[in-house]
Amino acid sequence: MILDGEGKEHYRFTGFLPPSEFSAAIILEGAKTELDLQNYDLAIKCFNEVIDKYKGTIAVPQAIFYLGVAGYLSTHDGKKLRAAFDRLTEEFPGSEWTIKAAPYRLIDK
Repeated sequence: MILDGEGKEHYRFTGFLPPSEFSAAIILEGAKTELDLQNYDLAIKCFNEVIDKYKGTIAVPQAIFYLGVAGYLSTHDGKKLRAAFDRLTEEFPGSEWTIKAAPYRLIDK
């Protein structure tokens, strides 16, 4: 489980993942917790860590999606969302995260 300082649960995991998948998932969910807490700079840093350090894991497409969200929330620049969609389309065309990001294709580059 990942809890914040108030004891609020942000993530619960059950089951087994190999070490690299588990590490990527923990960092990803920690980043999403920071996003919930509006700690955008730390969230962005952690999303980038998942993307850069855990290539090939199932967490990367989701990290790219949320990197775009965090970038948008921290700057209110819609181009961050569009960049996430473009990257997902290029690197993970069949991912559920590419489908979820599809509305961002309407944002001008």
